[in-house]
Amino acid sequence: MTEAEARKIVTESRRRLARLTEPYNPLTGEGSPIPRVPLRFDAARSVLIPDYMARTPTVQAILAAGSVERYAAQNGVGPEELAAAIHRLRAVYDFEFWCATCVKIFDKLSGRLVPLILRKAQRKIVAVMIRDLFSGKPVRIILLKARQLGGSTAVQMMLSWIQTFHRRRWNSVIVADVEDQARNIRAMYSNMARHHPSAIYPIRFRNHEGSSKNREIIDRGCVVSIGSAQRPDSLRSGDIKLAHLSEIGLWKRTKERKPEDVIQTIIGSIPREPFTAVVMESTAKGIGNYFHEAWTEATAGRNAYTPVFVAWWEIDLYLKPFPDEAARLAFARSLTRDELNRFELGATLEGLNWYREKRAEYSTDWQMCSEYPGTPDEAFQTSGHPAHDPLYVRQMRGFCKPAPFTGEIIGSAPYGGGALRDIHFIPSPAGDFLLWKMPDTARPVRDRYVVSLDIGGRNPLADYSVISVIDRAPLMQGGVEECIATWRGHLDQDLIVWKAVQVARWFCNALLVVEANSLNPKGQEGDHILTILDEIKDHYDNLFARTDPALIREGRPARFGFHTNAASKTDLINQMNRRLREQGYIERDSRALDEAAWYEVKPNGSYGAIENRHDDIHMSRMIALKVSQLMDPPLEIPARPRRPADETVRTEASM
Repeated sequence: MTEAEARKIVTESRRRLARLTEPYNPLTGEGSPIPRVPLRFDAARSVLIPDYMARTPTVQAILAAGSVERYAAQNGVGPEELAAAIHRLRAVYDFEFWCATCVKIFDKLSGRLVPLILRKAQRKIVAVMIRDLFSGKPVRIILLKARQLGGSTAVQMMLSWIQTFHRRRWNSVIVADVEDQARNIRAMYSNMARHHPSAIYPIRFRNHEGSSKNREIIDRGCVVSIGSAQRPDSLRSGDIKLAHLSEIGLWKRTKERKPEDVIQTIIGSIPREPFTAVVMESTAKGIGNYFHEAWTEATAGRNAYTPVFVAWWEIDLYLKPFPDEAARLAFARSLTRDELNRFELGATLEGLNWYREKRAEYSTDWQMCSEYPGTPDEAFQTSGHPAHDPLYVRQMRGFCKPAPFTGEIIGSAPYGGGALRDIHFIPSPAGDFLLWKMPDTARPVRDRYVVSLDIGGRNPLADYSVISVIDRAPLMQGGVEECIATWRGHLDQDLIVWKAVQVARWFCNALLVVEANSLNPKGQEGDHILTILDEIKDHYDNLFARTDPALIREGRPARFGFHTNAASKTDLINQMNRRLREQGYIERDSRALDEAAWYEVKPNGSYGAIENRHDDIHMSRMIALKVSQLMDPPLEIPARPRRPADETVRTEASM
């Protein structure tokens, strides 16, 4: 790094640090993330109030008068009396002001009871909730957080504020993995109630119908219940309007119940009305669980939840100052490649100084990333022993994008010779075939495409069958292979092999690689290895075989397909890890990287997907890329009709 580059980083870091630590005063409204307008008391004093508060009739009249002082004079009201009324009105409409003036919490460092002054990261969450509350939308949020964010505190106080001031008989529920966790969250509520200023509003709790799990706010008719995912039968059912679902990344999937079933039971009675709220929050606890699935759906816009992520560098606790400017500049010069990447994401030098010191407490990068993520992808790192470094997988995601073509490929028949006639693509949003590029028939290139097949079962609960298409043309310009198509679904084993033949034919007579192990019985569907491959070779002979060509010439039968065993699978994983590390191929399908991320080393030393996940796309990709590695480089040739004599049986030994 040059001196100029280091100084540029220092300058940018100062700007970010100033923004992170900018002045915040909830009493005056300075530094609030929500839209505000000035409310003047007199010629010398004014505060910033939420714009939705300014639309209330009383405040509109004050604003029209020009100041509180003038309004009081015009209406014969004492200025102090009016100021006290505005104070109460702000507690009702200005959540940040209410937290600072009416809410007491125990400080984790000192153990003292202190006012709740929302930190910047907490204000990010609050801004999303306030926006929806006062725009008439039901609040539906999924919060992915780093440690020590204070997200549970901000969420629970927001729900209690709604019950205290905005809705009567508005019942809420707090659900955590175990009941004690939910009880601890409600304890914040109880503590707030004990110390809430009675001049603003007296909040009194009592057991509801004799149950300590269900407590009622006297005079509001609001019941606050607690429960656990492990014992959902104890949850109070009925008229719920607010739900705080905490640390759902910890909720276990068992034979008896699934997290999604518990959540659906809870939120099933919550109407989509203004001032209702469902907040799911958690630190990430690996991938493939319900929280990861819900987050993925939210970020893709496929469910009702607004995703909110708070990175570690957005939390002002995670800063380590430098003693002087020289130390700051020296640190900038020492940044590693990974630290530079985090700086590009938005971290400050002071934050990275803290991060470097904290990282030394963890044995692996993925453990640190899981607890203190800088991006959602970092947060959702597989627990256990991932087969591929999660950081390598994450850096590949920049190539992924939605498939421009979705549909199905068909021929004149589903199998036999007719399957290879009139092959064409039918667009359909519900299709199983995703394509990022169509076959390039304008430029004849030998050895351009590889099509690999990993065979699953026809039962919806069985493994998927996956067809991968690899384009090797970029190798001619010094580039890397690109995965350009994925078919994933459930079919009979013989039909999926013919489907793969159709894809291979359509992609300019591509080399077709079938994982031989896939043709072993799966789901009691029979062993078709001899019948299927022997049948299709009479119709399509550009097949990968693992028999030595010299033995084939001597009359030995060709053993078609790629065979995986302990040695070959280890080789596949090693070559894939190298490709991920060096960005040695282009992956367009985010599902393939999801599977790479949750592919792990089992306790017995074998490899496979984490529990309740699939690895079929990943296996298909690894085989296709391995075979591509064995092939001759692609070569552009003059366009001419392809004759049967041009098609040859491809063997591993001949590549």
